[in-house]
Amino acid sequence: MIFFKLDSIICDTPARAFVKNVKSHNGYFGCDKCAQQGEYLSSRMTFPLDTCSIRTDESFAQKHNEEHHQGPDPFQGLNVGMVSQFPGHYMHIVCLGVVRKLLNIWLSGALRFRLPASIFNRMSDCLTGLRSYIPLEYARKPRTLREIDRWKATELRMFLLYIGPVILPSYLDTNIYQHFMLLFSSIAILVSPTLSSLHWQYAETLLRMFVTHFGQIYGKEALVYNVHSLVHLAQDVRLHGCLDNISAFPYENHLQKLKKLVRKPEHPLAQMLRRFSEQNTQQNKIPDRTSVSLKKPHFVGPVPNELASRRVKGQYSQMVSDQWTIKVSTGDNIFVIAGDIGRIHNIVECHDGIYLVNRRFSNKSVFFTYPFSSDFLNIYSVSQLSEQYLSAKACAVAHKCVLFPHRGGFVSMPIQHSVKH
Repeated sequence: MIFFKLDSIICDTPARAFVKNVKSHNGYFGCDKCAQQGEYLSSRMTFPLDTCSIRTDESFAQKHNEEHHQGPDPFQGLNVGMVSQFPGHYMHIVCLGVVRKLLNIWLSGALRFRLPASIFNRMSDCLTGLRSYIPLEYARKPRTLREIDRWKATELRMFLLYIGPVILPSYLDTNIYQHFMLLFSSIAILVSPTLSSLHWQYAETLLRMFVTHFGQIYGKEALVYNVHSLVHLAQDVRLHGCLDNISAFPYENHLQKLKKLVRKPEHPLAQMLRRFSEQNTQQNKIPDRTSVSLKKPHFVGPVPNELASRRVKGQYSQMVSDQWTIKVSTGDNIFVIAGDIGRIHNIVECHDGIYLVNRRFSNKSVFFTYPFSSDFLNIYSVSQLSEQYLSAKACAVAHKCVLFPHRGGFVSMPIQHSVKH
């Protein structure tokens, strides 16, 4: 017998309403986190209030708000928290919901918010120009804004957490940009396993500010379900941990692995089981696998004098570990090493360990100051790469970073989202 405890049920908004047998998000009492009665404006259901009585597992079980329920509780008797164990799904609410809505407003919304065609084209060129700077943790590279309707959730997440804060100051009004930064800053906190546990209340305050200003800037009719749901995200993080703990991104990413296991349309499940069995057999034959592998040997990289005396065994262009992949090529060679931001130029294996040959950026300053200083998220403007080659053991690496060109220098941002999918 196998005993397990249900932690959370992750599904998008329509599926959550169907599974719980409650009103849909476009109904008058469609919010499954609070009892706010929606307001029908401009042919859409809106939720203009950011404070309302919060639903609890007990109030749901006792049906305090009868208008919210469509019928009997399907989970009755199973000891499942019908509110607490159904967290908001940030892949759909934030990425596919609010971020896409903002982009569509700027690109094709009302004339007072719409960007001119010249800026639209410049933004698209800027996005495609950043393709070489994207680390391999992102399988999808930036596409033009003309393809916004085909952007996947990972592309929208990349725009929110990395690209948007860097490129938008050049194209948006200051107030609009600062409003976007409220969303970026709060989600950056909630997606971090460390910061989310310490500062979820601060993130909740920022999200409430974002929702309030959203209605003031874009109108009350823009306060649809996805925008309103932002005010409840922090409470879900308080209960379940960072946003990646309650995200469908791992499932979506794993689908591509499952698809590759299927060779023909007949009996797909049997095919996947056979491939898994073959993989397990191969792994059992190699009991001495290490967590670090060195790839692409070469003989032309820089080797500082202190390493030459350590009896060099080999030089490599790529190192793969359980945490990340390190390369000497653009996009995967920027890391925080001993508190400094450095660019990796060589990977050297010596008899006493693996060393990273790197050069550090001499100038480091905060990148933004609103709604707080960027050093809180370890985001910096950097410039002037030192000419001196230094060496550091691979275990000294603290974070992998994304480095984007910006106004004659660069912006360094640690990878915020979980990459262990």
